[in-house]
Amino acid sequence: MSAALRCCRPDLIGRPLAAMHQRGKIPAQRIAGVILPKEADVKNILLRVRRAADGLNDWIGRLIAWLIVPLVLLTVMEVILRRGFGSPTIWSFEVLKQLYAAHFMLVAGYGLLHGAHVSVDVFTQMLSFKKQAVLSLISYLIFYFPFCIVCVWQGYIFAATSWGMKEHTWSVFSPAIYPIKTVIVVTFALLLIQGVSQVIKMIFIIKEWDDV
Repeated sequence: MSAALRCCRPDLIGRPLAAMHQRGKIPAQRIAGVILPKEADVKNILLRVRRAADGLNDWIGRLIAWLIVPLVLLTVMEVILRRGFGSPTIWSFEVLKQLYAAHFMLVAGYGLLHGAHVSVDVFTQMLSFKKQAVLSLISYLIFYFPFCIVCVWQGYIFAATSWGMKEHTWSVFSPAIYPIKTVIVVTFALLLIQGVSQVIKMIFIIKEWDDV
Protein backbone atom coordinates (compact mmCIF):
# COMPACT_ATOMS: atom_id res chain seq x y z
CA MET A 1 0.00 0.00 0.00
CA SER A 2 2.84 2.37 0.88
CA ALA A 3 4.64 1.73 -2.45
CA ALA A 4 1.48 2.32 -4.47
CA LEU A 5 0.77 5.48 -2.54
CA ARG A 6 4.23 6.88 -3.20
CA CYS A 7 4.04 6.02 -6.89
CA CYS A 8 0.76 7.86 -7.23
CA ARG A 9 1.90 10.75 -5.05
CA PRO A 10 5.47 11.79 -5.94
CA ASP A 11 5.30 14.55 -3.33
CA LEU A 12 5.19 11.89 -0.63
CA ILE A 13 8.39 10.12 -1.71
CA GLY A 14 10.95 10.13 1.04
CA ARG A 15 8.52 10.94 3.84
CA PRO A 16 8.13 8.40 6.65
CA LEU A 17 4.74 6.72 6.87
CA ALA A 18 4.28 7.68 10.54
CA ALA A 19 4.66 11.35 9.68
CA MET A 20 2.19 11.03 6.80
CA HIS A 21 -0.35 9.38 9.11
CA GLN A 22 0.02 12.15 11.65
CA ARG A 23 -0.41 14.84 9.01
CA GLY A 24 -3.44 13.14 7.49
CA LYS A 25 -1.73 12.41 4.15
CA ILE A 26 -2.79 8.77 4.21
CA PRO A 27 -6.56 8.28 4.01
CA ALA A 28 -8.56 6.26 6.52
CA GLN A 29 -8.37 2.48 6.31
CA ARG A 30 -10.42 0.94 3.50
CA ILE A 31 -11.96 -2.51 3.99
CA ALA A 32 -14.17 -4.13 1.32
CA GLY A 33 -14.60 -0.76 -0.35
CA VAL A 34 -15.79 0.93 2.87
CA ILE A 35 -13.67 3.76 4.26
CA LEU A 36 -13.22 3.35 8.00
CA PRO A 37 -12.32 6.31 10.20
CA LYS A 38 -9.03 6.35 12.03
CA GLU A 39 -8.98 5.13 15.61
CA ALA A 40 -7.94 8.58 16.81
CA ASP A 41 -10.95 10.13 15.06
CA VAL A 42 -13.31 7.58 16.62
CA LYS A 43 -11.77 8.24 20.02
CA ASN A 44 -12.22 12.01 19.67
CA ILE A 45 -15.85 11.65 18.58
CA LEU A 46 -16.66 9.34 21.49
CA LEU A 47 -14.88 11.67 23.88
CA ARG A 48 -16.94 14.63 22.70
CA VAL A 49 -20.20 12.68 22.99
CA ARG A 50 -19.27 11.55 26.49
CA ARG A 51 -18.37 15.04 27.64
CA ALA A 52 -21.60 16.47 26.20
CA ALA A 53 -23.73 13.83 27.95
CA ASP A 54 -21.87 14.24 31.24
CA GLY A 55 -22.11 18.02 31.02
CA LEU A 56 -25.85 17.93 30.32
CA ASN A 57 -26.71 15.65 33.23
CA ASP A 58 -24.31 17.41 35.57
CA TRP A 59 -25.88 20.80 34.76
CA ILE A 60 -29.45 19.50 35.10
CA GLY A 61 -28.60 17.71 38.35
CA ARG A 62 -27.09 20.83 39.91
CA LEU A 63 -30.07 22.89 38.80
CA ILE A 64 -32.76 20.47 40.01
CA ALA A 65 -30.94 20.04 43.33
CA TRP A 66 -32.19 23.51 44.29
CA LEU A 67 -35.73 22.14 44.48
CA ILE A 68 -34.76 20.93 47.94
CA VAL A 69 -35.03 24.55 49.15
CA PRO A 70 -38.76 25.06 48.43
CA LEU A 71 -39.37 21.48 49.57
CA VAL A 72 -37.92 22.20 53.01
CA LEU A 73 -39.50 25.65 53.33
CA LEU A 74 -42.98 24.43 52.35
CA THR A 75 -42.71 21.45 54.70
CA VAL A 76 -41.71 23.68 57.63
CA MET A 77 -44.47 26.14 56.79
CA GLU A 78 -47.10 23.38 56.68
CA VAL A 79 -45.94 21.94 60.02
CA ILE A 80 -46.11 25.37 61.68
CA LEU A 81 -49.53 26.15 60.24
CA ARG A 82 -50.90 22.71 61.09
CA ARG A 83 -49.43 22.24 64.58
CA GLY A 84 -49.02 25.82 65.70
CA PHE A 85 -52.13 27.48 64.34
CA GLY A 86 -54.41 24.53 63.56
CA SER A 87 -54.87 25.84 60.03
CA PRO A 88 -53.41 23.42 57.47
CA THR A 89 -53.44 24.30 53.79
CA ILE A 90 -55.31 22.29 51.17
CA TRP A 91 -52.55 22.57 48.58
CA SER A 92 -49.22 21.92 50.32
CA PHE A 93 -49.39 18.11 50.25
CA GLU A 94 -50.07 18.01 46.50
CA VAL A 95 -47.40 20.59 45.69
CA LEU A 96 -44.80 18.91 47.90
CA LYS A 97 -45.53 15.53 46.36
CA GLN A 98 -44.98 16.82 42.83
CA LEU A 99 -41.88 18.80 43.78
CA TYR A 100 -40.37 15.74 45.40
CA ALA A 101 -41.20 13.60 42.37
CA ALA A 102 -39.46 16.06 40.04
CA HIS A 103 -36.48 16.36 42.39
CA PHE A 104 -36.12 12.60 42.79
CA MET A 105 -36.51 11.66 39.14
CA LEU A 106 -34.77 14.42 37.20
CA VAL A 107 -31.48 13.85 39.05
CA ALA A 108 -31.41 10.16 38.08
CA GLY A 109 -28.98 10.82 35.23
CA TYR A 110 -26.86 12.95 37.55
CA GLY A 111 -26.82 10.10 40.05
CA LEU A 112 -25.68 7.64 37.39
CA LEU A 113 -22.93 10.05 36.34
CA HIS A 114 -21.57 10.27 39.87
CA GLY A 115 -22.09 6.62 40.82
CA ALA A 116 -24.86 7.32 43.35
CA HIS A 117 -27.12 4.42 42.34
CA VAL A 118 -27.05 1.15 44.25
CA SER A 119 -24.62 -1.32 42.71
CA VAL A 120 -24.18 -4.88 43.94
CA ASP A 121 -20.53 -5.60 43.17
CA VAL A 122 -19.79 -8.42 45.58
CA PHE A 123 -18.42 -10.61 42.80
CA THR A 124 -17.43 -8.08 40.15
CA GLN A 125 -15.02 -6.29 42.49
CA MET A 126 -12.81 -9.39 42.34
CA LEU A 127 -12.39 -8.95 38.58
CA SER A 128 -9.88 -6.73 36.81
CA PHE A 129 -10.99 -3.28 35.64
CA LYS A 130 -11.11 -4.46 32.03
CA LYS A 131 -13.27 -7.48 32.87
CA GLN A 132 -15.55 -5.28 34.95
CA ALA A 133 -15.88 -2.94 31.98
CA VAL A 134 -16.74 -5.82 29.64
CA LEU A 135 -19.39 -7.11 32.05
CA SER A 136 -20.84 -3.62 32.51
CA LEU A 137 -20.91 -3.07 28.75
CA ILE A 138 -22.84 -6.32 28.19
CA SER A 139 -25.25 -5.45 31.02
CA TYR A 140 -25.94 -2.01 29.59
CA LEU A 141 -26.66 -3.40 26.13
CA ILE A 142 -28.84 -6.31 27.29
CA PHE A 143 -30.68 -4.83 30.26
CA TYR A 144 -30.21 -1.09 30.69
CA PHE A 145 -30.93 0.32 27.24
CA PRO A 146 -33.98 -1.89 26.48
CA PHE A 147 -35.47 -0.97 29.87
CA CYS A 148 -34.94 2.77 29.32
CA ILE A 149 -36.30 2.62 25.78
CA VAL A 150 -39.48 0.87 26.95
CA CYS A 151 -39.89 3.42 29.75
CA VAL A 152 -39.51 6.34 27.33
CA TRP A 153 -42.00 4.74 24.95
CA GLN A 154 -44.61 3.86 27.57
CA GLY A 155 -43.94 7.05 29.53
CA TYR A 156 -44.68 9.08 26.42
CA ILE A 157 -48.00 7.30 25.95
CA PHE A 158 -48.78 7.80 29.65
CA ALA A 159 -47.96 11.52 29.54
CA ALA A 160 -49.62 12.15 26.16
CA THR A 161 -52.86 10.58 27.43
CA SER A 162 -52.72 12.79 30.50
CA TRP A 163 -52.10 15.91 28.41
CA GLY A 164 -54.92 14.95 26.05
CA MET A 165 -57.47 14.82 28.86
CA LYS A 166 -55.88 17.67 30.88
CA GLU A 167 -55.74 15.33 33.84
CA HIS A 168 -56.08 16.65 37.40
CA THR A 169 -56.08 14.94 40.76
CA TRP A 170 -59.32 14.16 42.60
CA SER A 171 -58.38 16.19 45.68
CA VAL A 172 -59.98 19.45 46.79
CA PHE A 173 -57.02 21.42 45.44
CA SER A 174 -57.07 19.39 42.20
CA PRO A 175 -53.77 20.41 40.58
CA ALA A 176 -52.85 19.43 37.04
CA ILE A 177 -50.70 16.29 36.91
CA TYR A 178 -49.89 16.08 33.21
CA PRO A 179 -46.72 18.20 33.63
CA ILE A 180 -45.33 15.91 36.31
CA LYS A 181 -46.15 12.84 34.22
CA THR A 182 -44.00 14.34 31.47
CA VAL A 183 -41.09 14.15 33.90
CA ILE A 184 -41.15 10.37 33.42
CA VAL A 185 -40.23 10.74 29.74
CA VAL A 186 -37.57 13.36 30.46
CA THR A 187 -36.06 11.26 33.23
CA PHE A 188 -35.56 8.16 31.14
CA ALA A 189 -34.36 10.21 28.18
CA LEU A 190 -31.65 11.65 30.44
CA LEU A 191 -30.83 8.15 31.69
CA LEU A 192 -30.51 6.98 28.09
CA ILE A 193 -28.12 9.83 27.32
CA GLN A 194 -26.06 9.13 30.41
CA GLY A 195 -26.08 5.43 29.59
CA VAL A 196 -24.40 6.22 26.28
CA SER A 197 -21.72 8.10 28.19
CA GLN A 198 -21.21 5.19 30.59
CA VAL A 199 -20.83 2.77 27.67
CA ILE A 200 -18.23 5.05 26.11
CA LYS A 201 -16.31 5.00 29.39
CA MET A 202 -16.39 1.20 29.34
CA ILE A 203 -15.06 1.22 25.78
CA PHE A 204 -12.20 3.50 26.83
CA ILE A 205 -11.26 1.08 29.61
CA ILE A 206 -11.47 -1.96 27.34
CA LYS A 207 -9.45 -0.31 24.58
CA GLU A 208 -7.01 1.14 27.14
CA TRP A 209 -7.39 4.60 25.66
CA ASP A 210 -6.15 7.61 27.57
CA ASP A 211 -8.94 9.81 28.86
CA VAL A 212 -7.70 13.26 27.89
